Amino acid sequence: MSPHKTKAAITVLCLICSFCIAATQNKSLIYNFSELTASAELAWTVSIIKKPGPTPDAEEVLVNPGGPGGSSVAMVLSDHAAIEAKIGTEYSLVGIDPRGVNNSEPTSDCFVGYPFQTRNAFLSDAIGLADVTSETSLKKQHQSALAYGKWCTGMYSVNGTANYANTVATAQDMLHYIELRAHDRGESSEEAKLRYYGISYGSILGSTFAALYPDRVGRMIIDGVLDMEDYYDGGWEAAIDDSDKAASYFFKHCFEAGPALCMFHQNATSWQELEQRYQALLTDLMASPVGLGDATSNTSIILAKTQGILLSPYVLIWTDIISQMFASTYLISPLHVYVMDLILVALQTQDVELLSVISEKSQFSTFRPLYDDRMARTLISCVDTNGRSSRFADFQTYKKFVNYMYKESRSGGLSVAAISGPICSKLNVRPPTSQTFDGIPRVRNTSSPILFISSIADPITPLSSAKKMRGLFPGSGLLVFNNSGVSPSLITS
Repeated sequence: MSPHKTKAAITVLCLICSFCIAATQNKSLIYNFSELTASAELAWTVSIIKKPGPTPDAEEVLVNPGGPGGSSVAMVLSDHAAIEAKIGTEYSLVGIDPRGVNNSEPTSDCFVGYPFQTRNAFLSDAIGLADVTSETSLKKQHQSALAYGKWCTGMYSVNGTANYANTVATAQDMLHYIELRAHDRGESSEEAKLRYYGISYGSILGSTFAALYPDRVGRMIIDGVLDMEDYYDGGWEAAIDDSDKAASYFFKHCFEAGPALCMFHQNATSWQELEQRYQALLTDLMASPVGLGDATSNTSIILAKTQGILLSPYVLIWTDIISQMFASTYLISPLHVYVMDLILVALQTQDVELLSVISEKSQFSTFRPLYDDRMARTLISCVDTNGRSSRFADFQTYKKFVNYMYKESRSGGLSVAAISGPICSKLNVRPPTSQTFDGIPRVRNTSSPILFISSIADPITPLSSAKKMRGLFPGSGLLVFNNSGVSPSLITS
């Protein structure tokens, strides 16, 4: 294998290249390699990007932003400064898009050839939040999830390769990559070690690699930790342990900021008063949904001109507010917190023009997105469960599950339930035997200890999961940040 040089004189290992192109001003390189599998008839194109370190011999750190469905290539392109703020600037950063993600094959798109508006309209229903207050709504939501599985199973069967889009396959790709890089440096491929930084779902990918190849673990930081066994089982019940606690920080921060900086404050005497006011708004919305839609409003005109988004008539329901609150506690960015503040005040005052921009169901984009992570997230997580989510095809099992999730977490239970087990119940795509895994590590130790990182209040990667995972990998460490939100170390940095 010969190295390939760009005009910027960057040398990288191009693994059975299908194409090589220079990209970005910081002299990164995007390239694809085809991996020859056990079957000579199968070959994959997997997208990779490398941001070189300050020296030619800088150690490479592979990264993953989460999801599943998040693009590691996009992470290196857009968020390399945040990664370097955490791990240092002396490394080369490598992003390998997992199977089925972005430009990596096999495709996760089960609406190939269809207008993207058709896909968006269907996905907004299939991956919507269940309304546990209505039996009829629950049945409709359940059938939407089943319809998604049936439809995508049929579409994926055309090529018959979707089952290779799974976490074990991506772990194998990472092993393949570090071995080839070791060979390129004149080192032993059999002794190649992985240096890795992963967030959220990246904790599943990293932990899977460590469970399958414990003697290949170099330096590994897992930031925002999911319970691996819970993930592979399909329910994600453990993921919401701290969701309500994380949501409470919105009200705590609003109260601490005061009425000058948080409009929802309104001279409250405690953060609990703000939370009670929020719950009262939800109760009112449960009883009385709000009709939205004004084609001549300033908001409609501005969104159409600047973002290509057309607003349509829509009935706002209580689960739309819960979904938005979960997003604000998950992303914990000033913008999302500010938007949530605006939304709550708009709900109080019945400002329908502002409320019109909340729900995806009220928006139709005229721009085709370059990449939609929802189908990749669903395909990868469903294939990983290896049929264990089929139990949710039964309505009573589904109903019991979503009610349990809502009872366990009023703020995050329904959001997590929407993207976990039920959506997989009729997606009949199973991984090949060589890529099955139950999520239970059976290792005495890893060649280097893993560092797990968590916050005290994370809406989907709770501290309890980090503690459990540390116990499953003897010798590993746990760093806890006294703050809220996913990937606390990046936020703190």
